[in-house]
Amino acid sequence: MRESYLLALCLTLAGALAAISLLFVRRERALRRRLTRDELTGLLSQQELHRRARAWLAKPQGAERQGAFFLVNFEHYAQISAMLRAGEDQALLVLVADRLSLVTRTLGGMASRTGADSFTVCVPGVDEEGAAQVSAKLLEDLSQPYELGGRPLIAVFRIGTALYPAHGRSVEELQRCVQVALVPLKERGGPGWNLFDFRLLARQRDQQGLENDLRLALTTPAMEQFELYYQPVCDSGTGVVQGCEALLRWHHPVLGSVSPAVTIELAERSGLIVPLGAWILERACTQAALWPAAWRVHVNLSVKQMNEASLVQLVSDVLAATRLSPRKLVLEITESIFILHYERHVKILNTLRAQGIGVALDDFGCGYSSLNHLRHLPIDWVKIDRSFISALESDAGSREVVSALFGLCQAMRLPVVAEGVETEGQREILKSLGCRVMQGFLLGRPAPASEIQALASAVS
Repeated sequence: MRESYLLALCLTLAGALAAISLLFVRRERALRRRLTRDELTGLLSQQELHRRARAWLAKPQGAERQGAFFLVNFEHYAQISAMLRAGEDQALLVLVADRLSLVTRTLGGMASRTGADSFTVCVPGVDEEGAAQVSAKLLEDLSQPYELGGRPLIAVFRIGTALYPAHGRSVEELQRCVQVALVPLKERGGPGWNLFDFRLLARQRDQQGLENDLRLALTTPAMEQFELYYQPVCDSGTGVVQGCEALLRWHHPVLGSVSPAVTIELAERSGLIVPLGAWILERACTQAALWPAAWRVHVNLSVKQMNEASLVQLVSDVLAATRLSPRKLVLEITESIFILHYERHVKILNTLRAQGIGVALDDFGCGYSSLNHLRHLPIDWVKIDRSFISALESDAGSREVVSALFGLCQAMRLPVVAEGVETEGQREILKSLGCRVMQGFLLGRPAPASEIQALASAVS
């Protein structure tokens, strides 16, 4: 009897020890997974990707030693997640990760979640041409619409690309290179990918000095370094001018003409866009007061300007000071202003429209788009981005996209302005789609105020 009891006790203890051992094994596996995998997406952790990449870099010299790093940025993710329903922001990240995994697995690469809105991809064995193909594939797949709660969502991704060993021989160097490669994309706006260039490092160092120069130019009372050019917005059939878009030009005393994209990006990043934008609005309205009654002036507004509590008062004060009719002013905005503070920005635009001021949605199709919100936006026109127009004649896909955008706008009874029209072929295709208003080199290049005023005087 005693022996049976001892045997049963031993078996019980053995079972308990086995259970405890299994528990420890499971916990160890779970801990190892947490250290090597992102808990939400299942992608590699940043540390694990770096460990594997270093092991790859440590292999003997050979053709397989070449490869590429990619930094994938999900633009405006924080703002988009603020607009989504509970849990949808995480579901969106999982969908993005699934697409990344599908591409990288087929290429023998690896992907990690680097941050809340960024991912790193490493693909061994590809050269510059192969890296370009991978970049294009990643961008194409990630840019396809996402389905969340039965609603389509289009997101913007930017990809910085760097090559091993051409651009860096360590994980740390390659990480820095892909970050630098993203800078031109942020300046340009919209989706895209860019290959690292060593000249970008020198340019990055120059950026800080250029920002200081911009700050000094803004403190000059007369602001004589700045000038506004105006590009006509015309009737697509007759070519008759309906208005002009105000475009900033910065004449640097040493560097000469600074790229408008660089100027605006510097102003945005430094917060100088608010005083600069106020100057542009005042100068454009002053000029437009001299134009024919039928001409409108189009002035761009940035997100930072929209966030200013005094925006409505500023616009009212400028119109009063320049004696410009509100109906001659069109404020151009981008979809990004609705990502954050949607309700507040809608209220601001409704207040401005109530005064008779027009609102145009610029760069349509290149930013974050939620069709559920688009149909409720307080806008009067939609401007289709030039990136779609440029390929109209050569790419059937672009024609299909533009046709779909026109169909969408027509369904919402929104007039369309086509930007970047440069050839007769583009104009004819757009006219066949029902486009009545166009802007681009074919109809008129940006010109200084004096030339536009001469044209206005001839019309009057």
